Amino acid sequence: MTVLPSLAIVAGGGVLPALVAQKASARGTKVFIIHLDGSSDHFSGYDGITARPEQLGKIFTALRAQNIRDIVMIGRMSRPSLLSLRPDFETLRVLPPIAWALCFGGDDALLKSVRRMIEGKGFSLHGVQEFVEEVMAPAGPFGVHRPQARHLNDIQVGMEAARRHGAADRGQAVVVWEGQIVAREGRDGTDAMIRKHPMQGAVLVKTSKPGQDMALDMPSIGPGTVDACMASGYAGIAVEAGMTLVANRDETIARADQGGIFLMGIS
Repeated sequence: MTVLPSLAIVAGGGVLPALVAQKASARGTKVFIIHLDGSSDHFSGYDGITARPEQLGKIFTALRAQNIRDIVMIGRMSRPSLLSLRPDFETLRVLPPIAWALCFGGDDALLKSVRRMIEGKGFSLHGVQEFVEEVMAPAGPFGVHRPQARHLNDIQVGMEAARRHGAADRGQAVVVWEGQIVAREGRDGTDAMIRKHPMQGAVLVKTSKPGQDMALDMPSIGPGTVDACMASGYAGIAVEAGMTLVANRDETIARADQGGIFLMGIS
């Protein structure tokens, strides 16, 4: 359990930023919210500002004024294109290595570049798992449905393939059917991959990338992942236990139970 005097939450979309705020606040931590332009509307009772990701001058000035040095970045955040950015002066000063990673690197390279920049400014980054351990996927089945023997083989094949794919910083997930890899995640994300590759009885397998910065880009699934798998005819979802966020956990499990899809955490 992490107890800090103050914490800035850089809040993307979804409910996880508000959950982190609630947990941290309950421990006596002063919470300050950085709302990324229109991306998060689940907060009340917290101080904060609204800013675009490329307004680093505005963000850092606000954090220093609040005497905040500890940061969590959590929630849905789309990868921007370089041409879409409207950087302020502070961002322009640190942009070159980030711009290179944005244009030529994968998500992990980009986020590690962001970490170096943030820590170089005197701030510390924390992982969401320090505050809400209960959102992490447990080992074993965590719904009512269980994988069949053929699914267990697909999961084994998928875990190895997902790690190889992740080592190249290309994605975190693969789709497996009858022992064959039929899809690998690209920059458009897991749910898009699922929708593009419907296949009755397939299994989605998602792992962390080897050496991945877990404070910035932890693998995650949620109700939307389950819905996409159901629509594409998948038999189940297997994720890396203890290293994968399950957003809206109760709802995610309930939808999988109702849809006949197994959820499995692999150690």
